[in-house]
Amino acid sequence: MNKKFLLLFLFFVNGLFAQTNNTELLRRGIIFGQQKQYKEALAAFSEYITQYPKDASGYYNRGAIYSATGDLTNAITDYTKAIERDPKLVVAYLNRGAAYGETDMYKEALADYSKAIELAPKMAEVYNNRGYLYSLLDKPQEAITDYSKAIELNPKYVKAYVNKAIIVSETGDKNGAITILSHLIELVPDAPEAYMNRAALYEQLNDSHKALADYNEGIRLTQTDLKAYLARSKILDDTGDDLGAVRDAKAAIALDSTNADGYYLKARAEYDLNDFTAVVGDCSKAIALKPDYTEAYTLRGNIYDSQKRYIDALKDYNKAIELKPDDVEPYMQRAIAKALQKDYIGSLSDLTRVLEINPNYIKALLMRGDLYAMQGQKKFACNDYSRAEALGDGSAISKRMFNCN
Repeated sequence: MNKKFLLLFLFFVNGLFAQTNNTELLRRGIIFGQQKQYKEALAAFSEYITQYPKDASGYYNRGAIYSATGDLTNAITDYTKAIERDPKLVVAYLNRGAAYGETDMYKEALADYSKAIELAPKMAEVYNNRGYLYSLLDKPQEAITDYSKAIELNPKYVKAYVNKAIIVSETGDKNGAITILSHLIELVPDAPEAYMNRAALYEQLNDSHKALADYNEGIRLTQTDLKAYLARSKILDDTGDDLGAVRDAKAAIALDSTNADGYYLKARAEYDLNDFTAVVGDCSKAIALKPDYTEAYTLRGNIYDSQKRYIDALKDYNKAIELKPDDVEPYMQRAIAKALQKDYIGSLSDLTRVLEINPNYIKALLMRGDLYAMQGQKKFACNDYSRAEALGDGSAISKRMFNCN
């Protein structure tokens, strides 16, 4: 479940609760469910339903197991049968709403959450889930209202704070989102998701120092968060701590050896450490796991280029461009590779494409100016140098003075 939700399991199974006839059979099913022995749990609840067909508990609990295993069609059927037997069973509305939401049946999900609120107006979880549903329906103010109500009902409701921060951030108020998470941290200082999400916001605001501090604390609190290790690896690499970046990438790989990002981030740091053999190996692993990994092709191409394996480099750049035809970096790197092979016309073509995508790419302007100057196309060269100079590049001044007077 939760295939399309980025940060939180918002449409969740609320748990397995016996409502009546608390027999040994029902208790056994609940225990199996809690231990994730779903096959055994389904068998127990199905037998309970056979014995007590008029009791909502069996259908509700079996529906919860179906939800846990991703069988949402059967989950919805069982929750509906539970509601038919007990129209006031709030958790059945809550979980059926979750199942409807997972299957993009938002109208039905909204009706279920609203009914649950009618029946249990002080149940914070329902407001949280309806808030998330409103966010999917692009109704941020309604979402914020519901998250605020959930927090009012449960002042330490971590998920509601985080969800509210996310939607506030999506409206453009990143500082407001940080304030929400900071308040949460004051109330619940051991909530790792508060630090992780605040770190991501600091990253978006280009405050690497604060982002790193929050990732450090989040990882200290929970050492099994794959995304946190990946994010911290990137920050460490960007701030020059290449060994630390490799360490975190390795930790991410240890948590999930099938995640391509771990290998790519490890390769990025290894590139800065001049461990080019390792870069090629890790980029190749990333590509094997994710064949459309444009950045991995480009980085591996850079290594091939430096090793004068120009044919291999061009293959990687060509593949990266095929995958992302509007990404400037593969064109830029291919332009460099072509120039090294004295394919100046091909290089100029790639540089022109770079500048079509990003007219302010100073490096491309300078390189194209140099190639024009080499070919005696003074007017074009001087135009590129002037553009680079206007963008604030000091080296363009000397190039223009040398070539254009």
